[in-house]
Amino acid sequence: MHPPSNPRVRIAVLAVPIVALTIAVWIGNALAPTLVSDFPHLLLALSPRLELAAVVSHKVSAPAYYLLPLARASMVLTSWYLLGRWYNDRALRWAEERSGKAAKPLLWVERNFNKARYPITFLFPMNITAMLAGAGNMNPFGFFGVALASIVVRYWAVRSLAERFSATVLDISDFINQYQQYLTFGTIALVVGWVVWSQKDGIRQPDSIEEMVEDFEDDAAPENTLGS
Repeated sequence: MHPPSNPRVRIAVLAVPIVALTIAVWIGNALAPTLVSDFPHLLLALSPRLELAAVVSHKVSAPAYYLLPLARASMVLTSWYLLGRWYNDRALRWAEERSGKAAKPLLWVERNFNKARYPITFLFPMNITAMLAGAGNMNPFGFFGVALASIVVRYWAVRSLAERFSATVLDISDFINQYQQYLTFGTIALVVGWVVWSQKDGIRQPDSIEEMVEDFEDDAAPENTLGS
């Protein structure tokens, strides 16, 4: 896949899904109690955190339980893989600059990725790993196969545990249903507080398409492409 020649179009193609999915996570986390109670499928599409997936596992069918998080993960990983593939070291520097004091885990993954690409991908199937895979020209079929397999294993384990401890899961679900409104106020406050704190702590999430475009639009188009 060749990147668009226009610099603004090239980064906008990636900025739109990256920013949209970041905002979707914030919304999913902020409204988690309400979504757990009333819209479990939407929760899995917005913010399929494993602990939340456990609570809603009895409310959704097995196909939806696996396909919704996998679809979201595929979009996230594809966007970050292409960011690394198209922008190489520039993308890595950009991620480091935005990580602030939370850069240590990122730097550890970056230092060790080329030593054990597939094990690290399986253990950490996340955006930074996808970006490193793209920047390092890792075979896309190998990367996505391992990353998505890891996600399936995690959700299978969570669903199995939820079935094993179904009584406890139902108790938690009933508690959330009973205090849904109060819990939602609390999670909204927590998400807003986290966003404010992370900005002060130097962690800058890609929450603006225009900002992300400005960060990259002056960079020349890289030589390597997805098909190389």
